[in-house]
Amino acid sequence: MNIRIKKIVWSLVLVIIFFASEAQAFSISPLKYESTIASGESQNFLVSVENNSDNEHSYQLVVTGARQDESGRLVFDKNIDIAENWVNFEKNEVSLKAREKKDFLFTISVPKNTPPGGHYLGMGIAEKNDRGVGGSLMTVVAFQVTGIANESLRLDNFYPVSKYFFDNNWRYFLQLKNVGNIDLAMSGSVQVLSLNNKDVFYKTVDLGSKLFSGSNRTVDFIISPEKNKIILPGKYQAVLTIHYGLTNQEIVSVVNFWYLPIWFMLSVLILIILVVSFFIFKKTKHEMV
Repeated sequence: MNIRIKKIVWSLVLVIIFFASEAQAFSISPLKYESTIASGESQNFLVSVENNSDNEHSYQLVVTGARQDESGRLVFDKNIDIAENWVNFEKNEVSLKAREKKDFLFTISVPKNTPPGGHYLGMGIAEKNDRGVGGSLMTVVAFQVTGIANESLRLDNFYPVSKYFFDNNWRYFLQLKNVGNIDLAMSGSVQVLSLNNKDVFYKTVDLGSKLFSGSNRTVDFIISPEKNKIILPGKYQAVLTIHYGLTNQEIVSVVNFWYLPIWFMLSVLILIILVVSFFIFKKTKHEMV
C-alpha cells in the first residue's frame, strides 16, 4: 500500500470516527414515562440532558407524536397525536457547556372534557449546528386521560402460510388491532391438536411489547414440535389463545393444516411406483403367455 492510499484510508477512518463521536455527543434520560392525567389537569415531566462532548453545544427542545408500526417499533413524527398541542416548555433552545447536565421541564395540560384514552408523545432534544438541527433523542411519554377504560383487542387474521407442511417448522401469521382506549399487554400460545382432539404439543408465542391504543400488530412466527417427539402425518388443528389487558380477556381462533413430512411423501411415491411396476409386470407377463 503506497503512502497516498494510506493517507486516504486514514482520512476515511478519521471521518467515520468523527461522525460516530458527534452522533453520541449527548444523552437523555429517562427513556420512558408512563402516567395518567385527569381531564382539565396538568402534569410536569423532567427530562435530563447531558452534553457528553468537550465543547459547548446548543439544543432545541422538540415534541412529536409517537406511534408503533406493525412490528411494534416506535415511530416519531409530527401531527400523529393531538396531545402534541398540549405540551409546553419554558425555553425552546438551551446551551450546555462541555460535560454539563441539566433537567428540563415539560408540562402536559389536558383540555377540559377530553375523552378518556391513551396518548403517546416523544419529548426530547435536538442538537443544533451550522447545518441546522441535527439528530434528536426522545423520551417516550405514554399517558392515559382518566375515565372509563375500554380494553378491546381485535384479531383480524390468523392462518398458516401453507395448508401443507412438509417439515417440522410450521409458520403462522396473525394480525391484531387495539380498538380500545388504553395500552394492552398481551400473551399468546398455540396448542396443536389431532383430529380426535388429542393434545399433540403446546408452544408460547411472543406478541411483543404493549400494544398502543389504535395500533396494529403483525406477528410472523414459527412453531415446531420437540426434536424427539414423533408426529404422524395427517390433518391437525392449531388453536391460538391470546390473553390481554388487566382483566385478562381471551381470544381463541382455530385453523386446520396438514402435516405431510418428506419421508412420508417419499414412502407414498415409492409405494405408487411399486404398485404401478407390479401391474406393468403382470400385464407384460400375461401378453407374453
